[in-house]
Amino acid sequence: MDWTWGWTAVGAIATCVLAVGIVFAILQVREARKSTNARIAMSLFSELRNSETIEKLRHIYELKPDGAKYLSISQQEDMDYVLDRLDTLGNLVIKGIVDKELAIETYGGPPALRFWYKLKDYIKTMQNYRGYYGENFEAFVRLSLDYFREKGIEVKFYRKGEEDKGIDLVSKLQEDEFRPRSLEEIKRERKMTR
Repeated sequence: MDWTWGWTAVGAIATCVLAVGIVFAILQVREARKSTNARIAMSLFSELRNSETIEKLRHIYELKPDGAKYLSISQQEDMDYVLDRLDTLGNLVIKGIVDKELAIETYGGPPALRFWYKLKDYIKTMQNYRGYYGENFEAFVRLSLDYFREKGIEVKFYRKGEEDKGIDLVSKLQEDEFRPRSLEEIKRERKMTR
């Protein structure tokens, strides 16, 4: 009897079982990641849509044009609270943990544009002062801006108490003075300052 053939068959079967096991493990990891992403996304969504955060955003949106220079301690804390959440969302999108379109359309795209429009000078000042500050948020604003521009979606900012047509943020944030940096621009500038 030829035992070589038998051992070859056993080896082939073991290889097939191992391959099926690896494929199954990969599918399990994907499903676990989707579940984790969903939990993270829902948690962030809850935080970004809760009444406390919405109230903080409204206070920030009501700032006068140069009001960021004169933020009270309470306003700075409100701004940092919202920025921390939007910065986290930006990081999750950049890392591919949360889907970009889902994050922009459902969770933070329009508020991110409005927040950047009102506080970009303050954020830039803090970046100069602290170094790393809100860069994931800035990159997320740029992703959102590019997304809305490509899709032809209008995002407006209205000043409370004023009857106007609103500011078209997708156009306004294209201007050099207001344009947020992309992740690539941020990384390039980081390398240049080393």
